Amino acid sequence: MRRGRRGLFLVLEGLDGAGTTTQAHWLTGWLKGQGRKVHPTAEPSRGPVGAMLRHVLSRRLVGSGGEDFDGEAAALLFAADRLDHFASEIRPRLLDGIDVVSDRYVLSSLAYQAVSTGDPRWVAAVNAKAPPADLTLFLEVRPAVALRRRYAASSQREIYEVPDFQRRVHRAYGQALRSLEQRVVRIPGERPVEEVSRLLARAVEPLLR
Repeated sequence: MRRGRRGLFLVLEGLDGAGTTTQAHWLTGWLKGQGRKVHPTAEPSRGPVGAMLRHVLSRRLVGSGGEDFDGEAAALLFAADRLDHFASEIRPRLLDGIDVVSDRYVLSSLAYQAVSTGDPRWVAAVNAKAPPADLTLFLEVRPAVALRRRYAASSQREIYEVPDFQRRVHRAYGQALRSLEQRVVRIPGERPVEEVSRLLARAVEPLLR
């Protein structure tokens, strides 16, 4: 029978190249160092819908006309993957007292899918049933810096890794952050990696008491 404290649900957010994957890995290790049980995860998830989305992002799966997958259809897939991800992977661990650190969650859809569909209210509505994170850590990085990092890390391009699109997503993140009814801490993500990590720890530490 499950008992005891519920785990913490922590989310890293930011543009592609902002450092969310690096810092999610670091935060997982730091929490373990505090004596906590931690489960790292990411979106798109490792579930069946997440696998489909990874094919969409890499253009291995396209629309029936041979063009990029429809933006609204993709937004629905992201929302479906999120609900399945929470139900099958995140919630059980939280109830077992295990902290969950996710590289992306709802805020990504409120930025990326809001731009790709042109309808942020609709995107918010289809994601409304996703339970909130205990804390979202947003890594603030300028689009040009984020893309430069991303291009340096990999020669493969996903459908959203285009300068104009990333600039629009950056603006959409700003709008979504102002309307998000969840606890968010903004972290200056262009600072040295070690300093960003220290700021993350400072933001999370009060939740461990």
